[in-house]
Amino acid sequence: MALERVSLRLCHGISFSRHDPAPVLRLRKGTEWINEPLELGRTMALEVGVQRWCLGHVLMDSDGTRRHNVCTQSKVIASGTQCATCRRLDQTKFMHHFHKTGQAPEGLRRYLEQPHLLYIASFADGTTKVGTASEQSKWSRLATQGAVIARYVAHAPDGAAVRVLEDLVTEQCGIRQQVRQKAKIRGLESWDHNLASLEELNRAAARAVHRMLESQRGLDRYGITLLDELWHQPTYAQQVVNAWDARSIHRKDPAVPGGEGISLRIHGVLGQTLMIDTGEHTELVLLDLAELKTRALVLRQAHFVDHGGQASLF
Repeated sequence: MALERVSLRLCHGISFSRHDPAPVLRLRKGTEWINEPLELGRTMALEVGVQRWCLGHVLMDSDGTRRHNVCTQSKVIASGTQCATCRRLDQTKFMHHFHKTGQAPEGLRRYLEQPHLLYIASFADGTTKVGTASEQSKWSRLATQGAVIARYVAHAPDGAAVRVLEDLVTEQCGIRQQVRQKAKIRGLESWDHNLASLEELNRAAARAVHRMLESQRGLDRYGITLLDELWHQPTYAQQVVNAWDARSIHRKDPAVPGGEGISLRIHGVLGQTLMIDTGEHTELVLLDLAELKTRALVLRQAHFVDHGGQASLF
């Protein structure tokens, strides 16, 4: 089965830049790349395909930059984002185990030579995780995560050292390294926590990490310094946090892949989560943008008409 390249656009996910007023939805039609800004107030009609398609693989150039390669066979996949061939070819897979194995291609080694940071991020369901970011992706990494509150807690000279710290935090403090996207959305749709309680959870976790790291001898000899640098949300993300804290987000799945489509208006973007309404006088609901990744999309202009909670697609 081949992906139709004429009218369908394959979604590669969201891209964040601190220099742009809004994140963009990265779409590909054949060899053409299209950026669709997810601006506050924008309206669109969206249709989502059922099939998942391989997104290709990443190779690392000798200077440490990434180079994306499309899947030459445009394979249908059952889960994840890659077919078996692209998963084998992808050179970023060595990144998370390099500090244990020492094995990585030259380009990835160059990337890992740059300074890295350790962060603590807390999500709406009360879950807290530890993670890492390179210095060059310091801002975009946390923008992508979709945490309600986060802070950087340590600076390391390279990617191997920071991942040793990450494992140490998990082992000694019991802080996990992954939070599933579905859990992030469930938290935003629930009222078990609020912003004040999450701020205290995050501060407490950061204090525990600092105490543990301070108890380790000779960290300064390895170029590791402790930080307490709060992450500041961009405006489009703060809109979602404010709505969650005000308990104005409602539980509803607004779009199902393969359905008739949805007409929406953007009210905020937090990580991989889009806060929308679907017409005049409708409730704020959440759209899981991670479900769009690997699927073919059709985007059209939307015309909102008040139909007592309904919106017209065309």
